[in-house]
This record gives sequence, C-alpha cells and structure tokens, in this order.
Amino acid sequence: MYKISSYQLFVITFIYQLGTTVIFGFGGAAGRDAWIGQLVSMGLGILVLLLYTILMRMNPGLTLVQWFPAQFGRWIGIPIAFLYPLLFLYHVGRGLADIRDMISTTILFNTPFLIIEGVFIIFIAYCVYGGIEIIARLGEMIFPLVLVMFCIQLILLCSTGVMHINNLRPVLENGWSPIWKVVYPGGIMQPFGETIILAMFWTDTDRPEKIMKTTILATILAGLMITCWDMLAISVIGPMFSRFLYPLYTLLGVISIGDFIENLQIFGILYFFMTALIKELVNMLGALKGFQQLTRMKNYRALIIPASVIALFLGMTMSKNISEHVYYTHTKILVPYIWVPIFLIIPTILLIVTWFRQKVFKIKKNG
Repeated sequence: MYKISSYQLFVITFIYQLGTTVIFGFGGAAGRDAWIGQLVSMGLGILVLLLYTILMRMNPGLTLVQWFPAQFGRWIGIPIAFLYPLLFLYHVGRGLADIRDMISTTILFNTPFLIIEGVFIIFIAYCVYGGIEIIARLGEMIFPLVLVMFCIQLILLCSTGVMHINNLRPVLENGWSPIWKVVYPGGIMQPFGETIILAMFWTDTDRPEKIMKTTILATILAGLMITCWDMLAISVIGPMFSRFLYPLYTLLGVISIGDFIENLQIFGILYFFMTALIKELVNMLGALKGFQQLTRMKNYRALIIPASVIALFLGMTMSKNISEHVYYTHTKILVPYIWVPIFLIIPTILLIVTWFRQKVFKIKKNG
C-alpha cells in the first residue's frame, strides 16, 4: 500500500487550504482590514486543526469515519460518520459549480456548463482511480508552480507601481466588529475546518508522529499566502476590494509593463484550476474511502462512476448563478448550519467523549 511522505502531506494540505479561497475574496466584508481577518482566522484555524490531530492521536490507526463508531458505538457512530462522506461528495459538486462559474465568466463565455463540468469530472474520476499516490504526485508538481507564480506576481506588481500602501490605512477603521464577522464562522471553517477531510488519509502516512507538525506548518504557509493576496489586492484596488467577486483575477489584470507584459489574468485561472483540482480530488477520494469503510466494501473504485454522476448533477443544479452560489447557499446556509456543526461542534463532542472514555477505562484498569 502506498504511503504518503511528510512532504507530500505538507503540499496536499497547503494546496487544499488554498483551494477556491485563492480566487474568491471571502474576507471582503472586512474591507481594507480583510488581511487582519485572515490572520486571525489562521490563528483560530490552527486551534481547530489541533483538535483534529489530537483526535487522531487518541484514535490511532483509525480514519475520520472510524472515530465515531469507535467512541459512540455502531448505532450512533455510523449514522454520524456518514455525514462526512456525504458532505465531501457535496463539496465536489460545489467545486464543479465554482469552476463552471469562474471559467464561463472569464475565458469561455459561450461554452455550455455541461461541457465545462463534464470535462473536469472526467479528469477527477480518472485521477481518483489511481488513488492517493496520483494526488500526492500531482501535489508535488503543483506546489512549486504555485510558489513561482506567486513570486512572479509579486515582482510584476512591485514593478508596475500600482501598489499603494496607504490603501491599507487606516487600520481597524471600523473596529473589530466587521473583522469578527469575517473570522467566524466563515474564516475559520474555510479553509481550515474543511481540512478535517485529510483525517481520511493520515493513516496512509509513513511518519504518523509528524502529522501534527506538518499540518500546522502547511496551515501557517497557506494562511500567510492568503493574507498576502488580500494585502496586495487592497493595496492595488483599495476600498473597492470588497466589491469584486474575483479580486485576484482583477488584481492581475492591472499589471502592465511597457505595453508588453499585460493581461495576466491567466495566472489567476491557473491558480484556481490547479488548487481547485487538488481540492476536488481530495474531496472525491475522501468521500469514496468514507463510503467504502462504512459499508465495508473491498474497493472504492466501484463507486467512482455513480459518485461522479451525482457530483455532476449537484454542480449543474445547486445554484442558478454565482451570486446565489456564493452569497446565499455558501454564506447563509452551508457555513452556519452545516459546516459549524460538522467541522466544529461534533468533533468537540467526540473529543470530550473520547477523553472521558479513555479516562474511565484507565481508572478501571488501574483499579
């Protein structure tokens, strides 16, 4: 069985957390203080990830969906555990909708949605068939590309003279209230709470003792990069930052050097495509492995085609347009009523129950 190295886990975690956050300005509600919201979200997100890794250490050798039957019993634990692969599969459909909206509104205006989503889901299904090894190797290829493109973007922006540090001032102009609205629940849950899916693959690592350190380091790097993107966008666009649905895409459009280097929005598309690809591959494989383990199937590959059809259907039907998708479905429903219970409340309860059961077992054993 293929084992993920610590480096591969690092790059998968880093790219997964960038995901669709790399292109959407989810912190825009805080205006010019969006970067502060991202830093605070990262700090609290690390605490959430510590919760997940502590649960992993308290349930050695078990994946995410196996934690619940082990601690709650089969009758309670299995129904709760099924919520996670169902949500991960929903995330694949949601990612397809993100890709559909981004591509159709930027470069392929007249391409049917079914073609865009269909090509992407076929590629996802093909890669998932190869398992975690394919995803890990893709992550190793994409990671340096993301870093190189970020450095090029930063150099070009500095060279064009479009950045104005004064756009970041005044700091905390409207106090902490708008920042906290960005931080909780959305800033913590995306991208950090979503990272719970990697608990489906932590048992596949070759150095389990390094999982916590690797995950935290990847989270810090991803959080700092998202913060840098927000600061760059605000310094260039100014207070208008919060009005743009794709601030990174808009930001790259202002680069112009000598009428030769310009119209670099393709960098934004590449960012989005590469990070979204890894994220949806992880979501799909995590969902399939979850279903396989809960139903005790021998192999998850028999589920690839039906899961891909379901994801494609969800991606085509979950929203009519990008505004409904992001500002209503995501912000008003998904984050507060689904993500918070599944990513925060249930794992916290599981931690308390696990600690209590292990404490009681220890007392009985010593007694």
